[in-house]
Amino acid sequence: MDKVLSGIKKTTFRDNLIDWFRAHQRDLPWRNSGDWYPIFLSEFLLQQTQIEQALPYFKKFINRYPQLSDLADASEYDVLALWSGLGYYTRARNLLKSAKIIEAQYGGQFPRDYQSALSLPGIGAYTAAAILSIAFNLPHAVVDGNVERVMSRLFCLNDDIRLSKTKKQITQIVQVLLDKKQPGLFNEALMELGALICRPRAPLCSDCPLNSFCRAYQSNRVEQFPYKSAPALKKQLKQYVLVLSSQNKFLIVQRPPNGLLASMWEFPTLMVNHFRYSKARIGELIREKYKCPVGRLNKGQVYKHTYSHIRLTFVPLLVKVDSADFHYQEYYSAMNWRSLSELSEEPLHNAHKKILIWLNEVRN
Repeated sequence: MDKVLSGIKKTTFRDNLIDWFRAHQRDLPWRNSGDWYPIFLSEFLLQQTQIEQALPYFKKFINRYPQLSDLADASEYDVLALWSGLGYYTRARNLLKSAKIIEAQYGGQFPRDYQSALSLPGIGAYTAAAILSIAFNLPHAVVDGNVERVMSRLFCLNDDIRLSKTKKQITQIVQVLLDKKQPGLFNEALMELGALICRPRAPLCSDCPLNSFCRAYQSNRVEQFPYKSAPALKKQLKQYVLVLSSQNKFLIVQRPPNGLLASMWEFPTLMVNHFRYSKARIGELIREKYKCPVGRLNKGQVYKHTYSHIRLTFVPLLVKVDSADFHYQEYYSAMNWRSLSELSEEPLHNAHKKILIWLNEVRN
């Protein structure tokens, strides 16, 4: 550690960084609020999501649930419906679970102890450190992808940033550099620097307040860092999505409470190896799985959707059925029939939301 940080004047480093941040920080609604709850909410929304995408959801949530007690009283269905379209829905369920625990066990106040914060659903090392440092000015280093990139370039770290040992080393470096008097401001500044200046491509090195400390910049090797090994190959899945229609209503089903997209709503699916089945064979497959006789069938276009470990290809099928005949209990937790106008308000996951545009077109 001493070798990595040799020659770094910590006071100058901190001052340069924080002065830059005060002059250039983005105006975000959870900043400078003087309240931990908006920070808590924003950190759940920002897990694996860019700020620009999370902002409209933050506004929706803070308007619907302006206080933690409002969120703690919400139903999972309403929270998932409000979250719908943002993806990674486990975050929404954990947000609600944590709100209920904080309200019931901590008197509506976020726990200031790091281990207690870590015990809350959906809160790992990064989120705990972020909330405790930014909301309560406690000295915990916050390390996200932006910070990993900044540190890798500053100190020419050659190790793979996918590895836990590299992440641990970077956290230790940031903890040493951390401004103990204003840790929240320091952490926000370092993350903002990575987002605005020390970007993955075409970094703005000449505008960086830390370029005099940056070994990659001084040696003209910025583009070589960080080193990140290739990701694991994603699993390839294909499915027909069954848009079952009966008396101008469409069937949606709720996924089981565990696993991928737990408790989210979707159209029923039929996993297949290819999309070359005849309409007659598709009808047979639907009857075999769901015990549901089918009528007229209309194929849609091919859609693609990517998850963290899955690459999904699917084709929607508009199918006429008798609503009384569909048997879902072996695969789903619940079912509902909804009109076309009602479907847009349901907590469908992102992949199946894409189908709504096609459905509107074929129904009109």
